[in-house]
Amino acid sequence: MELKQVRYSYPGSEPLIVNFTASVPQGKILSIIGPNGAGKSTLLKLLMGRISPDSGEVLLDGKSIAAYSNRERAAKIALVSQQHQVFDEMAVKEVVKTGRLPFHSLLATIADEEILPFLKAVDLDWAIDRPLSSLSGGQQQRVWLASALAQEPSYLFLDEPTTYLDIRYQQELMSLIDKLNAEQHITIVLVLHDINQALKISDQVWLLKQGQLVKEGAPDSILDQDLLSDTFEMPVKIVNLETFGPYVIQLTA
Repeated sequence: MELKQVRYSYPGSEPLIVNFTASVPQGKILSIIGPNGAGKSTLLKLLMGRISPDSGEVLLDGKSIAAYSNRERAAKIALVSQQHQVFDEMAVKEVVKTGRLPFHSLLATIADEEILPFLKAVDLDWAIDRPLSSLSGGQQQRVWLASALAQEPSYLFLDEPTTYLDIRYQQELMSLIDKLNAEQHITIVLVLHDINQALKISDQVWLLKQGQLVKEGAPDSILDQDLLSDTFEMPVKIVNLETFGPYVIQLTA
């Protein structure tokens, strides 16, 4: 998957993505980071084919993303977002079954046994018959992750997946994502606000500012205090923690 000289603007607005060229590393974990308004979520929409660039190309397996039907894209790309539309008392199994719709015409034709492996992958097979609303926020996010896995995608996109989770559930979710990548070799693309989460989990990082790619490469390549301070427009310091390694902290301006 790659972007070639992609430019995008919302109607009546200045360009939000500007001459963007980069390749998603196959089978790896890529984190997209940058300040608010940098274009991170818009970039995900372009990669998924939900919006079309004003110019340039978005390619999936060497073919324009626009050439794929919605069903074809759903069989290759799955998304876990920070917010979900849920019907009251929707059962866990019903949520996960929605991920199988690229392979079925009706939800009612999907057997419970078909989705069980995806719930086991996120350690929630015990909750298959539970109402989604009865689970904690962290468990609910894992249900949506199971639904995404049920699409059997080659690419798994997560848009700020830890936003509404407390520290414990953030850590659990990030560990699970790392495990899924290692065991299933899915290409994972994360949009993250937390620089340190990106440093810890990623094989590659894209650092964005005002719709442009400021830096791409291994996490170590963005460990530059001046670079990060300029990009996020706030003073930062990089320290080394014994149990974590390099850690970025915000300084008081």
